[in-house]
Amino acid sequence: MQSQFIRYLLVGGASFALEYALYWLLYWLGLPYLWANSTAYLTVFVVNFLVNRSWTFGSSGHLGRQALLYLLLVLFNLLASNVVLYALVEFAAVPALVGKVAVMVMIVSWNFVLYRKVIYR
Repeated sequence: MQSQFIRYLLVGGASFALEYALYWLLYWLGLPYLWANSTAYLTVFVVNFLVNRSWTFGSSGHLGRQALLYLLLVLFNLLASNVVLYALVEFAAVPALVGKVAVMVMIVSWNFVLYRKVIYR
């Protein structure tokens, strides 16, 4: 499990960098922060699913079932991230670029467990 967690952190780190860079670029180009967040998150999720499935968890389970469960988690994470990001920016006066990092850390905390125990089991 330790090497699996390390691979998860490597994939997550690369995904984090790609997602945040895309978010920053879209936000810098003038896209509203929730649109930038949604676009960046949905863009990265396909690559993240495939790399986690094959390399991180080495799963040979039913691709359709895993893809459906992963999509449901992505939609939940997208909704949760937008709600929390909105609350941070609008009510707590946290800058949007800082709030995005906080939201990403929140999501990473439960994704590993759900990937390992539910999606790629």
